[in-house]
Amino acid sequence: MRRYLLAAVLLSAAFVWLGLMIAAGPMDPLTVDPPHYTLQVENQFTRVFLEHMTPGDTMQMHQHPAPGSVLVFFTDRHNRLTYADGTSKEFRNHAGDVMWAAATAHRSENLDPINFAALQIEPRANSTTPAPAEELDPVVIDAKHYRVELENEFVRVLRVKISPHEKLALHKHPDTKAVIVYLRDGTVMTTDANGKPAPRHVNARQVRFSDARPAHQDENPGDTPMELVRVELKQAR
Repeated sequence: MRRYLLAAVLLSAAFVWLGLMIAAGPMDPLTVDPPHYTLQVENQFTRVFLEHMTPGDTMQMHQHPAPGSVLVFFTDRHNRLTYADGTSKEFRNHAGDVMWAAATAHRSENLDPINFAALQIEPRANSTTPAPAEELDPVVIDAKHYRVELENEFVRVLRVKISPHEKLALHKHPDTKAVIVYLRDGTVMTTDANGKPAPRHVNARQVRFSDARPAHQDENPGDTPMELVRVELKQAR
């Protein structure tokens, strides 16, 4: 009994110590656990990084910054997250899923027998003035191809699917910066309002940061479907 009481006291003390560390300053994941995180993009508007684990791997305890982040899963996920207070919860997702993750301190364990990989997109506040509504907003004029996956005060996340040899309608995204995540290999042909085309060859899991753009059309000139996730940073203007 004495041994169990001692273990409980030590565990409690460890969580108190951890709480003090978190209160003293954020335990940034890229700082405390670089083997599991790879930076992709960082600027005043966003930070984007890849998190990855091998089967049975465990990350260090870390703190994600407010307000939270968008997660795009490149693989299936079966993870156990253990929080700073000692509680834990298991999560399951499929490759291609998108979700919003709150800013928390936790440690993650990969319970799957496969490698795990997901992209995290952290929005950074830049402007509180919302972008004006666009008459040619693709969500309004072409909801079949531009589907809203999630939306809050920080981001609007679209899933875009283009069939082989399909050209979509002329549209204009809101006047904000965005992060584009490609889920399939292929070519995207972008044609501006003057009819000038610009091809872009992309690979699955490729990420790019995009400024606000004028009206354009998207086209898939290839023989296989194209799919991408567009994370619009509402406060990046």
